[in-house]
Amino acid sequence: MRVTNASRIKWHHNKAHIRAGGGLKLKSLLKGRSDTPENYMFSLSHSAGDYGSPRHRHNFDQIRFVLDGEMRISPNQVVREGQIGYFPEGTTYGPYDDGGKERTIMIVQFGGASGYGYMDMDQATAAKQSLQKEGKFADGFFHRSSGKGPRKLDAYRAVWERCFGRRMELPKPRYEKPVIVDPKNFGWQSTGRRGVSRKSLGIFTERQTRLEMIRIEAGHKWTSPSERAVSLFFVLDGAGTANGKKIGRYSAAETEAGERLTFEASKNLTVFCLVMPMVHTAALKQAA
Repeated sequence: MRVTNASRIKWHHNKAHIRAGGGLKLKSLLKGRSDTPENYMFSLSHSAGDYGSPRHRHNFDQIRFVLDGEMRISPNQVVREGQIGYFPEGTTYGPYDDGGKERTIMIVQFGGASGYGYMDMDQATAAKQSLQKEGKFADGFFHRSSGKGPRKLDAYRAVWERCFGRRMELPKPRYEKPVIVDPKNFGWQSTGRRGVSRKSLGIFTERQTRLEMIRIEAGHKWTSPSERAVSLFFVLDGAGTANGKKIGRYSAAETEAGERLTFEASKNLTVFCLVMPMVHTAALKQAA
């Protein structure tokens, strides 16, 4: 079990930045364990308005919760403030850019249902630095000027293939396009505990990636269930404690499989919860 608070973490530029625009900053809240199917990155991300990406897909899952502004993810899809975008592995989206508009999001990137795992920032940074000796990154692509390989390749794919030393295979898409969830249109449901209610926002794939929100009224508490996978928690508003540690707006927490976490509210707490896919039984593709 780990708990952290964004207010105590400094913004930093993304060392592994491979897409368009240089104004992207991150606050790294929590991260998983490298080279495991359950690896993940849990961050806040702020764009100065110049971030963009070509149309692409990847071999991991993403959750993006827009906290301020909006995020255009394709010419016809926009994730607005307060909404959540679920970007499944293998699903194509884009092109997009921030169009000069600043935005702040909570983002989780994590290994998806197929068991490919997730390439973390340290791995990506080392691979990018190696590739820069053979070409340059521009407009979301790697442009090769020396060495063996395609002359132009999607930037993420180029970095992944350098990191793992083989061609990246993409899982077949389970969803035709990213899923946009609007929590305000969901009703709060009773949990059977006084002062605690829940919004169930969706369960995805055969490995049961689950999104929900928990509301805990001041003076009450809630203990998370013992899950069979890693769970992540993000405080949207309110104040209190998590297993006795102080939490407030934009605090984050993690439980591993089998662990529980008790939230106690001193002010009404609203917590976003992500139960990651149960991939511990899946063969890790990158080890094949």
